[in-house]
Amino acid sequence: MIRVTKPSRPNALLAGARRTATDCAAYDEHGDEYSNGVKRFDFDRVIYGHTEVRTALREAQQCKCCYCEGRFDAFATLDVEHYRPKGAVRQESGSPEQLPGYYWLAYSWENLYLCCPICNRRGKKDLFPLADDSARARSHRDDIARESPLLLDPGGPEDPRAHVRFQQERAVGLTRAGRRTIEVLDLNRPPLIEERRRCLRRLRELQVVQRLDADGLEPAVIELRERARRELARAPSPSAIFSAMAADFLRESGAVGDEAEAP
Repeated sequence: MIRVTKPSRPNALLAGARRTATDCAAYDEHGDEYSNGVKRFDFDRVIYGHTEVRTALREAQQCKCCYCEGRFDAFATLDVEHYRPKGAVRQESGSPEQLPGYYWLAYSWENLYLCCPICNRRGKKDLFPLADDSARARSHRDDIARESPLLLDPGGPEDPRAHVRFQQERAVGLTRAGRRTIEVLDLNRPPLIEERRRCLRRLRELQVVQRLDADGLEPAVIELRERARRELARAPSPSAIFSAMAADFLRESGAVGDEAEAP
């Protein structure tokens, strides 16, 4: 998991500002009914899922899931992820849902990311754990600055790398928030572990090639060695798959070159 730096807000979200004002006014008038589930907000997927929004997020996230860093395939379904859940929210898996969710952030650019379906639908869903659930903002009148989320925000002020690192292919939490994030998103699920192992095997192969003694080598082998060096240098860059894992692996093995920009 690496930090996501977003561009300016897409114009497509301007319509969301108007919808947010309408939803906030509706809550002011019928707050009890929204809190007990008699009324529910009807969010406009066309606004937050607009092509302009998706394109901006794709570019900002280097075509990778904001959480697991898996790369999107040409045929993958891309979920527009609400960091703070819009409809309902839970502190723990299996605990009662709290209504409403963060409805006033449904169209907020800061709250939107692209996420793989497994991280979103099987892991996070409507979970948003806080260090103190009693400090949770329950309406647009509350201050979310009082919250201390235990789920890392990919585009927030804190670098996720200060909370989650890698030991080989396994994500390891350095802090309470890091450990909880790994748990909520299941960042050590078996298929993800296997994909990371495959990436590490490739990095080890490149290291072997790079360490070949250049003296007496054929020109073709020297060029192969140079390509290995360049690929290793790119592995920790934000555009590379599993770049956080690659950065930790290469740093541990002492193989991060000057050109490598570890996240």
